[in-house]
This record gives sequence, structure tokens and C-alpha cells, in this order.
Amino acid sequence: MRLKEVETHFADLRPSKAQEPARDLSATKVLPLDGIGFADAARFGVKTANIATLRALGFPEGTVPNGVGVPLYFYDAFMKHNGFYAEAEALLRDSEFQDNYDTREAKLKGFRERIEKAEMPTWMMDALSQVQNSFPEGTSLRCRSSTNNEDLPDFSGAGLYDSYTHHPEEGHLSKSIKQVFASLWNFRAFEAREFYRINHFATAMGVLVHPNFANELANGVAVTDDVVYQTVGNYYLNTQVGEDLVTNPEQQSIPEEVLMDWWDSTNYRTEDNKRILTDAYLHELSRYLMVIHNKFSQLYGPAGQTADFAMEIEFKITNEGKLSIKQARPWAQ
Repeated sequence: MRLKEVETHFADLRPSKAQEPARDLSATKVLPLDGIGFADAARFGVKTANIATLRALGFPEGTVPNGVGVPLYFYDAFMKHNGFYAEAEALLRDSEFQDNYDTREAKLKGFRERIEKAEMPTWMMDALSQVQNSFPEGTSLRCRSSTNNEDLPDFSGAGLYDSYTHHPEEGHLSKSIKQVFASLWNFRAFEAREFYRINHFATAMGVLVHPNFANELANGVAVTDDVVYQTVGNYYLNTQVGEDLVTNPEQQSIPEEVLMDWWDSTNYRTEDNKRILTDAYLHELSRYLMVIHNKFSQLYGPAGQTADFAMEIEFKITNEGKLSIKQARPWAQ
């Protein structure tokens, strides 16, 4: 492909108008997931809202993580408290920042470091102390990025932002929360928003907090349509032994692919008949996928009613052998 064709291709992908993600700062308190719903995405971030929605689908307790959502309001208040919005605006006015790739990457790195070292208002520290103390003593907490600008039907944003595990010996939970806040200004995230003309200052970070589960037996991704081989009437599953990320495995790791019939979980295909997931796991996953697809296709309205709409979920087999759903989002075509 010639350079001109490449440039034309990306120009066609780029929106012609600026985009403003929905942001609602009216939620000012940390809430339990069971007090959050799908409609709260603009207040708590899409990941938190989607996980909260999964918890309301009637799956056995423990299938979906239980925790709390830190609203976008906390990020906004933290940024204002430290004058970071003004600092970000100054960066965007800097011609060297705009024109030089390496300068932009270096200055964003410095900005993230300042965010991670900055102080939080006393009220925010107190609120996060309550969150930390609400879990059993000694619990490592997974702090997951949850913005209003990811996991959407027309913009996945997968991999743009960072999540962290906060261990008890690290002290106050604010340490990991600030790391998640800072990741909104990751270089890859900034570049993606620039390309899609998304307002950096309308984008905000919430945090999903729940117990961390280590030593997974397997983890995987499942899509409610065959998005790889384009067969009809099949789920696509990609599973990895252990804690390796399916989307970014270690060099020696070989994920397992499965095509599973929508209506009959015993009708499936694998390469060389090698198996990671047992029939029992496949049957359980099949039931969950159907419920998830049907519910979210309704919730997303017209976008969920198109022929190519599909849901992507991340799942794991815990160290205790339980199937757990970690995330759900629309499949980005």
C-alpha cells in the first residue's frame, strides 16, 4: 500500500467533528456496585457501569466481582485541587509539544509523575480510607480504570488506560487511585483522543475497586459472534492458561481458540482437539454469553439492534476453579 493510500485510509477513519463524551459530575460519593446501574456510565465510567449491570443479571454470587465505584467527580476535584487542568491546557498550547512526537511523550510522562505525587483533598483521603477499610483486613484491591471514553459501541478504548493492584503493605489506597488517574494522560490514550477528536477535558476517570484474585488457572476473551473466522451462529472464545493476558500473551504462550454454537454448547470446534475449558465451563459460559448479549443489546438501543452487534467479555477461572466474568463491552468492529 502506498503512502498516499495509507494517509487516505486514516483520514477516512478520523471523525470530521470534535467529540464530547458524556460527563456527569453529580455523583459525589463512592457507591457499592449494587447501587450503580447502566445509566450511570457518565458518572462512574463505562467499565464500572457495565460490571454493575452484570451483577444485576442473576448470575451466582462470585461470578461478577463485588466492590465499589469511585465517581468521575473525584478525578475532576483532584485535578482542580492541584491546578492540573491549567497545566494540561498549557501543554496543549506548547508548539513543541504539538509538533514533536518525542517531546509530547516525555512531557506527558512528566505530567503523569506529578499527578501521582500530588496531594489529595482531606475529604477525598477520608473517603478512600473508608473504601479501604470496607474490605477484610489484608485484602489486595484491584483498582481498575473506568472512564467515560471507553467500552462504547463506537469506541473501544481497550488498553489505553491502566489498572493497578493495591497491596496492604503499600499503605493508603490513594497511591493506586492516583496512578489510575494519571493513566488518563498515557501517551497512547492522548494520541487516540487526538486522532478521534475527543475533548481531553471532557474525558474523566472513575475507578472500579474490588478484591484482587491472584493465581488464575486460566483467563480468556469471549465474543458473542465469530469475529475471527466469520462463521455463522457461533461464539468465539480465546483462552489462555494462567495469568497471561490473552490480548498480550508471553512469547511461549499459545491461546486456545474455540468456536461454540449459540444454541448448543456441546457443539464446538477447537484446533487439534486441545482443550483448556471443560464441557462444564463451556456450558456455563454459553448461558452467560446469551444473557449478556440479550441484555446489553436492549440497553444500547438502536446500536445494539444492528446485525453486527456483539458483546465481548473477559473471563477467568479462579484459583478455586470458579468461572468469573471480569468485564463486558461492545465488540468494536
